[in-house]
Amino acid sequence: MPTPGPDTTPEPAPGSSPGSSPDTPAIRLYPPALSIAAPLLAILLEWLLPLGWLPTGFGLASLIGLALMAAAGALAMSATRAFAAEGTEVDPRSPASALALSGPYRFTRNPMYLGMVLLQIGLALTFSLDWALPLAALLWLALDLAVVRPEEAYLHATFGAAYGAYCARVRRWI
Repeated sequence: MPTPGPDTTPEPAPGSSPGSSPDTPAIRLYPPALSIAAPLLAILLEWLLPLGWLPTGFGLASLIGLALMAAAGALAMSATRAFAAEGTEVDPRSPASALALSGPYRFTRNPMYLGMVLLQIGLALTFSLDWALPLAALLWLALDLAVVRPEEAYLHATFGAAYGAYCARVRRWI
């Protein structure tokens, strides 16, 4: 079990306290747009400046890539079901009415965002899209800094000790 620390216990949003929160998380980027933009940018960069890192043709890398894409899809569907079971919105720009703690949320606080990164890596391996690999790292960083941390501050301010206890039990990513 992870111990509370900088990775597991978010600080409340400035000017907020547990139990009083803004109406919505103050995310700075919209995650679905990032999930679409990253592969498109990888395709453009691959066309302009191919790197030649990954093997071409269908082989082991492609099979691993397909497995990662399937895992990403399973994470997204399972996380969406967990949100639906709690009756709360999936859209990160909407107010949260409940904490989703079931399904993949038992193992990671951000299964949908983890799925977006896995999808990017899976696309890279399946389609020999070299640029998708460094862009997967940038996607993870953008999600972590501009989405996850503001969401965590919002959830901490909204749900207080219940969210703090959840953070103490479940890691942010993996």
